[in-house]
Amino acid sequence: MTKLQWLRAVWKSQSTLEAWNNYLKYNNHKNKIIKETKRSHFRSQMHELSNKLKSVWHFAKWVRIESQLLKKLSQFLSLKSNDFDHIADSFKEKTEMLWKKFFSSLSQANINNISRSFILLTMSFNSVLLQDEMRQTIQRVKVDKASDTFEISNRVFQADLTELTSILINLFNACITHKYHLKQFKKAQTIVLCKSKKSDYIDLKMYWLIALLNIMNKTLKSIMIKRLSDITETHHMLLNAQMRARCKQFMISALNLLVDQVHAVWDCEIKYVIFMLSLDVAEMFNHVSHTRLLHTLRMRRTSNYIVEWTRSFLKNRESLLTFNEQISAMRRVNANISQKSLISSILFLFFNASLIKKCEALEIKIKVLDFVNDINILIYDKITESICESLSQAHDVCAKWAWTHDTTFASEKYELTHFIHKSKRFDMIVSLCIENSIIKSKLNVQVLKVQLNTKLRWDSHLRQIKADHIIRMLMLSQLEIFIWEATFAKARQIYSAMIRSRMMFEASIWHQRNKEERLLNMKQRLETLQNQALRHVIDVFKKVNIKTLKVETYTFSLHVHLNKLQNQVTLRS
Repeated sequence: MTKLQWLRAVWKSQSTLEAWNNYLKYNNHKNKIIKETKRSHFRSQMHELSNKLKSVWHFAKWVRIESQLLKKLSQFLSLKSNDFDHIADSFKEKTEMLWKKFFSSLSQANINNISRSFILLTMSFNSVLLQDEMRQTIQRVKVDKASDTFEISNRVFQADLTELTSILINLFNACITHKYHLKQFKKAQTIVLCKSKKSDYIDLKMYWLIALLNIMNKTLKSIMIKRLSDITETHHMLLNAQMRARCKQFMISALNLLVDQVHAVWDCEIKYVIFMLSLDVAEMFNHVSHTRLLHTLRMRRTSNYIVEWTRSFLKNRESLLTFNEQISAMRRVNANISQKSLISSILFLFFNASLIKKCEALEIKIKVLDFVNDINILIYDKITESICESLSQAHDVCAKWAWTHDTTFASEKYELTHFIHKSKRFDMIVSLCIENSIIKSKLNVQVLKVQLNTKLRWDSHLRQIKADHIIRMLMLSQLEIFIWEATFAKARQIYSAMIRSRMMFEASIWHQRNKEERLLNMKQRLETLQNQALRHVIDVFKKVNIKTLKVETYTFSLHVHLNKLQNQVTLRS
């Protein structure tokens, strides 16, 4: 391999026919050796199988039958919940238990403090839908996605775009003008799936739902989301600390805001210690009062068209459950907000805007970051004891808000951590007593799928990337084994979507803030992971030159890709 690299370098420098022939001759010799090595390895494996009659017949049976079949859906054996005493075995019992778990009855919030006099001055709203707006919305929908009970594919809408646009625009204009969401749009098919990497699947908490909606319902919701988002950003109807389902507001924006707030406190002349309490709203979409939500929309001066359409959108929804290759009957959904879609996220931001405002109004050094149902409260001070008192005070405000809004926080998901340059100045052994439970401060926490440590050095995040890389490399190997006709283009596509995307997940945060030495170290370690994956994609030996590897796989160097991601984030903001 070293001689081959030297011959290639000679040909590059001299560019003569003799140098090219020498390089080509030795390259053919190398390919012949690789081919003979693979052949001998295959023959040795078959020789071992032939000595074990049982093994070779298992292998032949798998090639003939099992490798050609699609993987069956996971079967639910038995289900049990803490809210129910018995164990569900039949399909009917399981359906009833799943329905009570995920589609609970409407909440009874305390609405005594809701004012009956609303602000009459509302934001302007154009109720007329234009053809260009309709056409762009349909074109943004991804084709070949799973269809609902009507089994209408998204590809049908995009194939006959001209005729459908003229038909749908009259229908949608009528829905917006009359502030009504059609009953046919409210039907959905809900699929129950198992969560990955769980030990016991008898518990209902080990499952999650995916709702397949009508394509016309998705199109109308996308139009209303776009209009509501535009009005929200134009008239500043939400707080800056609230993220998700807003224009130019992504997960990376929330993380950047969090890290910027920490660094802003660190840059002060007075040395502060920062503590962060992470809260999570339990089953947020099932615990939203319609009355309180609509009242909040009115108090935020939302147009009456949106308020009344939202009222119609939330009422009288129906769905059926699909699991174990069986389908239940259509039933009325009593959950207060529909599935975890963009419109649900932005409605929940309006719902909990008062909580963020109340926390920021406290007379303490506090900063709040809200990403839908993930609420992070940062409090900084010179004494850790006063921070604990402030955190308890902030949590009391959250608990009072939850009582008036019939919402609960998942106490088992509470996390406490601190951010500081030098820990010797402060007492870091801190525990917080909330709701008869003691929460101890952790050195590493996960915020929006990114690991953060106390000094923001990103070592814990890199360890998490390495652990995920091992699992994803095994998945890539299994895919290449089972897909016998996997080409280089497909393997590279899988690598880009499954491995590199995880390695570069929210990389712009640590890429722009790390010191040069630490940044270079992280790049080198990630470069090693990338080279390992690329060698696996094109199936070459470890001795292959890294530059040749990147050229042959059409892959940029890691620092080039990081700069590209950083520029994309800058353009978004």
